[in-house]
Amino acid sequence: MAGAAVAAFGFAGLASAQDAATTDTGAEDQAAQVLAWHEFHYPERGFVISFPGVTERPKAESTPVPGQNPLLQHEYKVEAGKDTVYSVVVFEYPEGRAPNPPSQDYFEKVVTAYAKGSDTDLRRKTPLKIDERPGYEAKAEDSKGKLNHLITMVANGDRVYMLISAGPNKHATSEDALRFRDSFRLLGGPPPPGQAKKDE
Repeated sequence: MAGAAVAAFGFAGLASAQDAATTDTGAEDQAAQVLAWHEFHYPERGFVISFPGVTERPKAESTPVPGQNPLLQHEYKVEAGKDTVYSVVVFEYPEGRAPNPPSQDYFEKVVTAYAKGSDTDLRRKTPLKIDERPGYEAKAEDSKGKLNHLITMVANGDRVYMLISAGPNKHATSEDALRFRDSFRLLGGPPPPGQAKKDE
């Protein structure tokens, strides 16, 4: 289900970053613009995230996933300059329908579908924990090696979160990409797997 959801995702912002990376050849010669980061809370979607270069809380673009009704996806996106994009995509399942806990195969199918949809190749995939929840991380790049993606996923209750940052060469290991990833926090939801038993 999630693989189909990601395949249906438009990647409009990421496509614009890819276009900039291939056409704006003078970008690397320009001094890097320092953008202020601001933290934004989304209690209605159960997370906190920091975005650069904006002071107003980015609004979601919410759409049903074609062929996967009633699965919804909510995208929060910020374009930082001409060639860098930061995005949080929330897949919201009906109550009790989300994979809980999701398997590594689930995450791998999602990031593989993402790579196909964004015309990139996966370079590194690894399990990851966020707020003690099971997650996954992958790095990807386009065929010319000009655009790097850092993709991080975590599940919490009826929601699955996908953090995406895409930018010029080596962006996936940059300070800004890691800052974006590390700023993400979960709000509410069920306790981490195993914690309920531990607290009893």
